[in-house]
Amino acid sequence: MLALTPAPLQTAGERALFGELTRWDTGGSVRAAVVASIPMIDGPLGRRISDAVLFVPEGIAVIRIAEVLRQSGVVKAVPEGAWTIAPESGPGQALQLSGGGSTPLDGLMRAGMDVAMKLRRAGLEPGRIARLTVLVGDVTGLIPSDGDLGEGDLVARLEPRSLLLGIARSSRYAGVDNPRLWTTADVRAALEALELSGRGPSVEELNGEGFPYSPYVLRRPELLTPAAMAASPAAAGPTAGPAAQAPEGSEPPVRDQPSPDAIAQAVAASAAAAHAAVAQEAATSTPPRDTVAIDDPAPAPDDGDGIGGLFAGAQPDQAPRGTVVPPRTAAPPATSVFQQPPPAAPPAMPPLYWNQTQQPEEPEERSGPRGRVALVTLVGVLVLALLGVGGWLLLRDGDGGGSGTDAAPSTAQTQEAGPEVGDTQLVGGTSFTVEAVQVDDTCAGHAYGDTAAFLAATDCTGLSRALYSAEVEGAPVVVSVVRVRMPDTGVARELQTLTDRNGSGNVSDLLREGVRYPGSPAELSGAEYASAVSGSAVTIVESDWVDEDAPGGSPAIDAIADAGLALPVPPFPAE
Repeated sequence: MLALTPAPLQTAGERALFGELTRWDTGGSVRAAVVASIPMIDGPLGRRISDAVLFVPEGIAVIRIAEVLRQSGVVKAVPEGAWTIAPESGPGQALQLSGGGSTPLDGLMRAGMDVAMKLRRAGLEPGRIARLTVLVGDVTGLIPSDGDLGEGDLVARLEPRSLLLGIARSSRYAGVDNPRLWTTADVRAALEALELSGRGPSVEELNGEGFPYSPYVLRRPELLTPAAMAASPAAAGPTAGPAAQAPEGSEPPVRDQPSPDAIAQAVAASAAAAHAAVAQEAATSTPPRDTVAIDDPAPAPDDGDGIGGLFAGAQPDQAPRGTVVPPRTAAPPATSVFQQPPPAAPPAMPPLYWNQTQQPEEPEERSGPRGRVALVTLVGVLVLALLGVGGWLLLRDGDGGGSGTDAAPSTAQTQEAGPEVGDTQLVGGTSFTVEAVQVDDTCAGHAYGDTAAFLAATDCTGLSRALYSAEVEGAPVVVSVVRVRMPDTGVARELQTLTDRNGSGNVSDLLREGVRYPGSPAELSGAEYASAVSGSAVTIVESDWVDEDAPGGSPAIDAIADAGLALPVPPFPAE
């Protein structure tokens, strides 16, 4: 059991539950699962309606840690109405829970709807969500003894046997008609969508808790539909005869997962159908779903139809997901408060007038004594004016406080040059070295597959790419970082959704366009992938071993791809 508590726990009930789960240790020796502390608050009074989220490979559940106040005895939990507690001697009385109320079910129902809504906005299909209440306090027994209230509502006491039973029944409820197990990428994307603070679980940790490894998010609506078809009885073959059916009254078994071949065929069929619909999606007003985004979330849709699969047909809203480091640009230098104001321009020289008694058209008059005096005076004034202007320009350039180029630096001066070949960058404990960089003002000719067709219809406004080298587990790796600036945020999200799909092509990395560096591979083959969107900029990272036969594992390369989202690229060309 992997317990995630990135923020300090606030209540005694939380500390008691997570203390118990921590004693179970990680891995599948006791129970393979992940419990993340993600409190959900409801109403202006800040009342908690749930405290944590449970992830198991079969599905998810919301958890409410209900502290029993100043009461002891056996708790009787019912699907509707108030719960009661009966001491060893004396009549039963209404249960008193911390935060008010005598039943947590209404709040848990709203928490489950909120989780489903957030996951659907992030493009993840949650399936059926169970609701588990953990009673903390002097509770000596539970009615019903197995804690199953039906319809996904479950109750457990804070002791290992009861907790394990509650988690097992939660996974069974969530796994009914679930066409696909939750993978490592699904869980990480879900925790990000639910805004887990602090460090999230690594791929290795999730793999150790029984979640199958996948570098891509597979709980997309377009991917789950063909998987459900592959898992249906028609796809699985003829059903068993009456003699093989379960006896009446026994609990239905959990549906087995489809075979890997069936899942692969279903995913391929879904991807092909999704690619054919890219043009139609771009023309509709419904925004696509992202893998990672950090913009403000869209308004929440009306999810009043409940959870537990009751509103599975709802259209998921688009939502933000993830954090990405924006392109590095330098801010223009601030003007000092002690900067001297620029000197005023010299006053214009007043016009000179000849003696009104003279006739300008008679040259012989100008050659007289009075004409020569006036001419000498004029020359002297012009010389003084030139000296004054020259001195003013010299002083302005010397003190740097004028309004010329020093006070108003150009765009080229304010924009950072960006990484250059040979620069190093330390991200996540790994040192990356810049091997090649390139900046273009168009994506035309720099993409392939469906992505090329998309960019041909809506060209980018800037393309910045870089190749990095690094060493992981003693073997060299190559990292391609591509950052694309689109005309607006909506189009950027459409591009990210398209490139996230298998077989949809991509923006070309520099290796694909023939750029090489000493020791580089000829191409990226079987590379791990990561993407993020920040405003109108989409970042696409691919990482791969330089040597195809390197002994390192794919989880290490997957972590490098995630770290590559923070690597800088040269600034975009000015618009």
